[in-house]
Amino acid sequence: MKLFRIVAIAALAMVSSVSAQAGVVLSNMGAAGTTNTSTNTNTDVLATDLLAAGFTTGSTDQVLDWVALWTFNNDTAVDRTVSIFSDASGSPGTSFGTSTATNVPGTKGRYQFDFSGVTLTANTKYWVLPGEGLSWYTVQGGTAPTAVNGSGFSFDGMQESFNSGTSWSPLATNYTLAISTSDVPAAVPEPALTSLLCLSGIALIRRRMKK
Repeated sequence: MKLFRIVAIAALAMVSSVSAQAGVVLSNMGAAGTTNTSTNTNTDVLATDLLAAGFTTGSTDQVLDWVALWTFNNDTAVDRTVSIFSDASGSPGTSFGTSTATNVPGTKGRYQFDFSGVTLTANTKYWVLPGEGLSWYTVQGGTAPTAVNGSGFSFDGMQESFNSGTSWSPLATNYTLAISTSDVPAAVPEPALTSLLCLSGIALIRRRMKK
């Protein structure tokens, strides 16, 4: 019985190392983050006119997978990025993660900005801040992003800066936005634990064979 418990505990540790699949956690683009709910109004993101969307995470730490926005570029196709900022007294603070570049042409549509190695702490406020120089779609007076798929995330409104982020003020509009995350992977079992599982299993089998 004691050996069986050891095997069960080791097996549970190995199973818990598997990460959950990614899912949309905050969206006004549907539960899959793909539906266009934008209007025909767009707002330029410039060096002297920055727009940021705030959100608060749910009850567990999460790995940020991607941010999607409905947008277009004013001129020819160009590579753009989105950054995640910490919160500083209700406004964007310090950037700690930037997406890979996504090519955004001069046509209106959904563009996904992928992240790598960015972890969001539970019950913490953050800001989505597009790189300057691109026209981003916003939903003027429309529905704000909300928690989807039971994530517990919440949307905290928009902030605008006319001085390159030196100061911020509330903005009564909403990005057409979706955020997707995945669970933080559990610790991978140590080699010693894996060996223990194998040895315990062999010992249990031998013991039962002798009986």
